[in-house]
Amino acid sequence: MMIYKRKSIILLSAAVVFGTAHFITAEAADSPWTSGNRIAISADGNPDADADDTGATPFSLAVLAKAGLQNNLVHYDFNNFLEYKRIEPDDNRMWTGAMGGQARWGFDRSRFFDAAIDPAGAVAHLTAEINKSTADDPLYLIMAGPLELIFQSLEKADPVARKQVIIVSHHNYNEYFKARLWHRNWNDVLALVPDIGYLRIKDQNGWGGNGLKGSDDADFHWLRDHADPNLNWVYDRIVAGKPDVSDGGMLTWLIGINGNDETVTIPEMQTWFGPELVPAIGKILKAPEAPAGVDPVVVPPATEQIFQEVDGRIVIEAESIPLSNGWKLATGCIQWMPNKEESSTHQHQGELLYKLRISNPGKYRMALKSAHDGDGWNSCWTVMGLNPVNPYGITRNTGHANSTGGFTWDTTHKNYGSIKHQEGGMSEPLYELAAGDHYFWICGRSHGFRIDKIHFFKAGVSGFKDDSISATLMVDEKHLGEE
Repeated sequence: MMIYKRKSIILLSAAVVFGTAHFITAEAADSPWTSGNRIAISADGNPDADADDTGATPFSLAVLAKAGLQNNLVHYDFNNFLEYKRIEPDDNRMWTGAMGGQARWGFDRSRFFDAAIDPAGAVAHLTAEINKSTADDPLYLIMAGPLELIFQSLEKADPVARKQVIIVSHHNYNEYFKARLWHRNWNDVLALVPDIGYLRIKDQNGWGGNGLKGSDDADFHWLRDHADPNLNWVYDRIVAGKPDVSDGGMLTWLIGINGNDETVTIPEMQTWFGPELVPAIGKILKAPEAPAGVDPVVVPPATEQIFQEVDGRIVIEAESIPLSNGWKLATGCIQWMPNKEESSTHQHQGELLYKLRISNPGKYRMALKSAHDGDGWNSCWTVMGLNPVNPYGITRNTGHANSTGGFTWDTTHKNYGSIKHQEGGMSEPLYELAAGDHYFWICGRSHGFRIDKIHFFKAGVSGFKDDSISATLMVDEKHLGEE
């Protein structure tokens, strides 16, 4: 694994995760990429994702074209929230930016994949590029979205070739965010390919005028006013999203534009582009129309048990399911005790899944019997359902402010995002549950947070937060339907 620090680049085998490492140092901001090396990009930009990729994708393609590197781009996938949502043509902002850029500057159309339309094709194509990789011909893979598609491609690839892939990253979000909580993240990539290359540079969002995240559309008026109509189009795509092309900073760093501090400013990119037209190569074709949306195939993970509601109650012993990395079995409870590699850098780590079966539909109150030795607010992340993304804030910060160190049934959602506008800053956990199966997730947050029991009680049903109520029925899902 290769880790980039502020003052020096440290190249090390990912075996460091398991206790050994090989170090090579280089000067700050040096990129090992050379002009003959291949580049692949995997981006999100789905309608529920951050709108930055709406502009960052055409901006990155303009950078590659200006540098004459169309043929170096061997793979570009976008909308890489897998198993997510159907995207209708009018809503497919990434198709407009990616395929519009492909057409304008002569990129090979066969290398572009909408992962919301053809996820299998995107995985197969990236796998094929990974399989071409050697020590003399590595693949530089820019991580501009979550890692599930990249993980699937690495998993299918040749074990020797995938060691010659070099991931380029600038932010924990792409490394750890999951559009579905059963997807894989950076920890899973490292477990699969301990020797994979890793180039982690400064956050390209920037601060104090650095980076490629603007504060207003006016920061990109130079593109609007440029003599090149294709750069005018890039401006239109930026304002269709937001004035932020920060993911493009990974590409500009990789090919040597950013300078000595790993970042580049918007005015510096204006100077770099200059007044000339961006050249195209090959035969310029009209951009294809966005195809009809495709309903994704969503396959939730199997569970060992289903917790069956009885008389409006579900009482769960938290330790009654297999524990994921970071959760440890303590005396009569579970505790979030991640090691350095498992520690929370995002909301979706240490996922625990409790599958609930409801026969009496209605509003259900939820409470955790939990404890923490620290002062102030302590919590875990919780999600009801399969979508942790939308609306923003649906991944709930769930916990208590008890500072005694003992267990308490006090449970509150500390809200943010659009959920905060709907429910206020703090709210009681309450879910409208229809008859059928539901997925309740707990993810790690506060180090040392302990959970003993989980209650789901229909409104008006007695015994809520009562320790004397016995655990309810668990159904063995593995043997459902067997004779």
